[in-house]
Amino acid sequence: MTPSVLIGFIVELAVSLFDSILCIYFILRYHGVSLKKSKLTIPVILLYYGIVLVGDFIIPGFYTLISVIVLLLSITFSLWVSGAFHNRKVIFRALFAPCIYEIVFILLSSLIYMTLSLFIEDIDLLMQGSVGIARYIYILLHKTSLFAILMLILHVFRTDERMDIRNGILTFLLSLTTILGLGATMTVAVASETAYLLPLFIIVAAFILINIFLYVLLSQIQRLQKSRYELKLLEEKMAFEEERHRNAAAVWENVRKVQHDMKQHLTVMAGHLDAGKPEDCQEYVRMLLPQVEQMGKLIRSDNAVLDYLINSKLCALKDTKVIISGAVGDLSDIRDADLACMIGNVLDNAIEAVAEAEEKRIELLFTKQNENRIIICKNTVRASVLQSNPKLHTTKSSGDAHGLGHQIVEKLVSDYHGMIDYFEEFGMFGVQIILPTPHDTQA
Repeated sequence: MTPSVLIGFIVELAVSLFDSILCIYFILRYHGVSLKKSKLTIPVILLYYGIVLVGDFIIPGFYTLISVIVLLLSITFSLWVSGAFHNRKVIFRALFAPCIYEIVFILLSSLIYMTLSLFIEDIDLLMQGSVGIARYIYILLHKTSLFAILMLILHVFRTDERMDIRNGILTFLLSLTTILGLGATMTVAVASETAYLLPLFIIVAAFILINIFLYVLLSQIQRLQKSRYELKLLEEKMAFEEERHRNAAAVWENVRKVQHDMKQHLTVMAGHLDAGKPEDCQEYVRMLLPQVEQMGKLIRSDNAVLDYLINSKLCALKDTKVIISGAVGDLSDIRDADLACMIGNVLDNAIEAVAEAEEKRIELLFTKQNENRIIICKNTVRASVLQSNPKLHTTKSSGDAHGLGHQIVEKLVSDYHGMIDYFEEFGMFGVQIILPTPHDTQA
């Protein structure tokens, strides 16, 4: 085996490994799962790689069969990572990720082939596996394009944040300059054959190194921006905790006042009874009953945090109809601080919206379906929210650190492998939170 053939063999092995890693990486990123959290990542990559090698070197005539097997493997992995085996509502999303990878791979290969055929003669010979520098440049061109497009898809279609979308487009544009440069270099390599071998190698290496440097730089910038965003969420969470502490202190102060007043009331009633005036005592009790009813609780469950949030926030509302139905499931797997922020922000948003509505109504529903705990909060609104503000961006004038309630809830729900959905019906805005039971979450 000549050195050039050996190099070509090693390159083909590296390319197949890159395709295997990129496919699994795209599926994980699409579902928001890190490489470290998925136990099957490495075994699936190795299995994927092994199947591709079998198709390339052992049974090369069965390319279609190998492609179908690889697609089925990636679909199965996507279904497992997304939790679709336990939650049928995410099956379509799980199927979409591997299919979009295969579609992009096939369409990109065809597009690059047709584009290069306009500038390069005998492109078929190049596609048949020659081991010259032009072939290596073509491989780099294809993989750089594939990576750039897949990252653009992840940034644009898997996030609602303008910052992430902007960064994704910027990363793609930087990769596009590398793609165009590699394409031009490839045409020169084909035309010059081996006359400018060393300069071409230098140019290609420079393109790749610059592209890697810029990608790492942009990744660091994105990580910094994400850290700043998370800092804002923490500041909002801290402000919420401080408000909760103030409310708790106020509730405790009211309890002390009630204890003091109750002692006075009991003294008065005992005085009426000692004086032989039971009728006056009964009249005094009837006078106290409305005050006691106003101190009643809207909900009593096994979760003290949920009871406190609902009772402290909704009991004080005036001229607002509050309806609570269903049974509160077991929420013991959710940290008290996270549950307080999750439900507290939902209630705060509902209370704020109801204050501006003509009909004031808040509905809370707790239920369980297919091993999922479901919390639905609906409130009347003055006008459609999803039409005027579909991304639910803050409309508050107090800028940076406020108005992040929806983002906080979405992040917390995601941390517990749940889903959140916003809807409108019959003049009411609704938030539906779906939390899987602990044994359904992926490790």
